[in-house]
Amino acid sequence: MNGAQRLPLGDSTEQALSRATEFLRSARDADGWWNDYEVRGPGQFWATAFVGASLAELPGGPGRAAAVSAWELLKQARGPSDGWGYCPQVPGDADITSWVLRLAEALDASRDARAEEGYRFVAAHLQDDGGISSYLPKIAAPFLDRVAPRWDAWYASHACVTAAAAGLLELPVHERLLDRLREIQRPDGAWPAYWWPDREYPTALAAEALTAGRPADVPSEVRPAARWAAARIGADGAVRTEWEPEGSAFATAFALRAVLAGAPEDRDTVRRAVSYLLDSQEKDGGWRPSAWCRVPGPMEWDPDAREHWERGRRGKAALGSVVLDTRALYTTASVVAALARANAAAVAPAAGATTGQQAGQ
Repeated sequence: MNGAQRLPLGDSTEQALSRATEFLRSARDADGWWNDYEVRGPGQFWATAFVGASLAELPGGPGRAAAVSAWELLKQARGPSDGWGYCPQVPGDADITSWVLRLAEALDASRDARAEEGYRFVAAHLQDDGGISSYLPKIAAPFLDRVAPRWDAWYASHACVTAAAAGLLELPVHERLLDRLREIQRPDGAWPAYWWPDREYPTALAAEALTAGRPADVPSEVRPAARWAAARIGADGAVRTEWEPEGSAFATAFALRAVLAGAPEDRDTVRRAVSYLLDSQEKDGGWRPSAWCRVPGPMEWDPDAREHWERGRRGKAALGSVVLDTRALYTTASVVAALARANAAAVAPAAGATTGQQAGQ
């Protein structure tokens, strides 16, 4: 961007990232894995992939080194399929495999033979509608059928999974996923989610996927997404959600990412969100858990229509419940990635911003 300048966020952001990195590094188990959530035991592959990919957003230092270690662990790990799943005992799914591959791409490891297996695995989940499903029957049925006879909704394409996979530049079906995201964007500018009650998550991932490789040309779909996300960020910088009415660091982090993707010139909104995240950091360097994930029923096509969700159930009883990252790893990693992007963001000069805003009207 001609005339671009670094967004002035101050040393406090660097200090927060340093403290958060130490919180995450110290949270690994004896073998180097991150473990979070409690659905069927801790989500070892899931948490390690997501935390690793988030730390890989950092330009260097101990966080980046921890991301490299996470990739080395995941590269050597293999569950019941070529992909990665919730934990070693659970069949692979396209969502968690996408996060492993996002980690690999961030580390320039996409040509690794194990990563290439992962790309083929994710591409095989492409559905007729152009989206990516979480599971394939031929892989997941032997495991899932122990709980219920049909899992049609879990085998369908999911917007949040499609958005995560669309961020993979090396994925063979990348362009088809972008087309699907354009088709399913909501009138308000956001994207829906299947596994998450907070739409900030898929909206940020979709906006970033659509802008990847186009730093000087924000696509028309992304401007409305950024406006939606900016409107979600309150006067104090917090995004308030149904599950976190006092403010969600997780939702705020992804709303911030959506604004950075589609309206990086909106400095006031960026500063408010960053300030809230910095102010809400805990003494130990992490953030209070707020990454609620939902577990819809196997035939539940529209989880947004459900009126009542149980909290924190496990195993077979987890169906119909929302679960929290009780160890705060998912939330903290989300904030790390958002702050890293904010810290590295370049903002177009005012004249260019005005032109871009008019083009997105």
